[in-house]
Amino acid sequence: MKHRLSHLNFNDIEIPELNIHSFEMGDYLLEVDYNDHKGYVFDDNDNIVKFKNVTQVKEALNECRVKSAFLVHQSAYDEMCGAADKGDNELKVEINFNH
Repeated sequence: MKHRLSHLNFNDIEIPELNIHSFEMGDYLLEVDYNDHKGYVFDDNDNIVKFKNVTQVKEALNECRVKSAFLVHQSAYDEMCGAADKGDNELKVEINFNH
């Protein structure tokens, strides 16, 4: 499921959960759960929206209401040190998304 950034930032929109995924080279990708559909956020040209920091995400969604927000990072630690793969190395930390 894709969500359009231009359709989310309105004061009558409430997003139950928002995940900001820390990605390669300092990019952050935004995944939202809206209208019972979880998906990444795209622009009107069908390109995934990339942010440089959490502040940019907050500014992009300054009108809507976010109930809970998380910063999500996938660690490659096990792979880097040659340890056995544990499966899911996701770190998910709740952040304050109040405007």
